[in-house]
Amino acid sequence: MLDKILQPSIRDERNEAYEAVLQRLQALNLAVLDIYDIDNVDSSALFDLADQFNVLGLRGWNLAETEAQRRDLIKEAIQLHQTAGTPYAIKRAMTLVGYPNATIRENPGTFYDGEWVYDGTRTYNGAQLGEFEVTLDPIESRVSGPLITLIVALINEWKNARSKLFDLRIGNISLFSNLLQYDNLWFYNGLQEYDGERNL
Repeated sequence: MLDKILQPSIRDERNEAYEAVLQRLQALNLAVLDIYDIDNVDSSALFDLADQFNVLGLRGWNLAETEAQRRDLIKEAIQLHQTAGTPYAIKRAMTLVGYPNATIRENPGTFYDGEWVYDGTRTYNGAQLGEFEVTLDPIESRVSGPLITLIVALINEWKNARSKLFDLRIGNISLFSNLLQYDNLWFYNGLQEYDGERNL
């Protein structure tokens, strides 16, 4: 507590009230105001911090399952925004929300494999400029239909505007073709089922 600071010669009711206020202020725990100490801030502040640092929703918050992942995402938000549009930002954001060791292959070649149609949208030799594929670590990564949707959204949030996600893979398996996912032909309207022969 603050020692008495008023000299006896000026001690009166008004000054003693002022001294009492100073003593109460000194007793306050000001650590709660240190909201940017992300490791120690109360968990109730994390959502607002994620909003402030623009990592809510599809930018990572929806995939972060633990409080530790959410804290890490907030701590690295500034660096993610500085590197947005690069493969590093995609891989780092994925690592922060529980998908480490993802690899990115830019401009993958597309060769005729019996699944592509001859409609002029693809070249069957050479690279497709501006396209990339992401391969998840098959040991460290959990996948399901809803998780794949969130992973694709996360990638699209951190990639550059001109690039297009060509394929999402786990090991040697294409999740786009095996889960019949994200090819602009499938809709969540109940007409197609994601549990046919091609599902994992």
